[in-house]
Amino acid sequence: MDFQKVKNIRLYETIIDQIKQMVDQGELQPGDKFPSERELMEKLGVSRAVLREAFRVLESRGLVESKPGGGRYLRKASGFQLNGITSMDLERFALMDVVEARGIVEVKVAMLAAERASDQEIENLLALDEEFHGSKRNLEEYREKDRDLAFHMALAEMSHNFMLREMVSFMLTLTKDLREKAILEYDDWIKLCEQHSDIVRAIVARNRDDAAHKMFLHMETLRQDILKDKLKIS
Repeated sequence: MDFQKVKNIRLYETIIDQIKQMVDQGELQPGDKFPSERELMEKLGVSRAVLREAFRVLESRGLVESKPGGGRYLRKASGFQLNGITSMDLERFALMDVVEARGIVEVKVAMLAAERASDQEIENLLALDEEFHGSKRNLEEYREKDRDLAFHMALAEMSHNFMLREMVSFMLTLTKDLREKAILEYDDWIKLCEQHSDIVRAIVARNRDDAAHKMFLHMETLRQDILKDKLKIS
């Protein structure tokens, strides 16, 4: 007999699943306003703390947006058109916002890293890049170790700008929360990780303009992979 472990489902997760199901079934549309907290607490039979935790997670995933004094709304997908929008589509939109911001910040990070990185930092970066090439046949292990995050954080450290480092750290955390790994396909990840090597070569050569250009291409590739086969830009 093939038994499977029983998952410990928290109350707020059941609320999230219910809202996502309503989006997928078309019962909730982008721009729709949610009922008040009191009304939702009564309908769902949960405490205020549980309800707020559910909305906190939904906001971090880009499904819900709050307006001060105006309540909570299902996020609008402005700038795009879809037939039958799903919760996954909304997460893609939110991820696109993060990638757009990362593109602005990390292009500058790559430029500064090429200028300011120490010899030891470059040596460490080369070792990190080599780790990917040695893990190509086991990408799941590479991803489980968050080596992609480690690569981008290493560049942020090499910029020797604490504010840029903190910004990159924050955006990478958001990217992870938005389940980038679940959205991207295996071949997408291989291609993106291979582009790390292009960035590394530019930094090793101390070519700031090439490093910035390679990072721009990297972020553009990520953007296209997220949009692939799903969205039509209006």
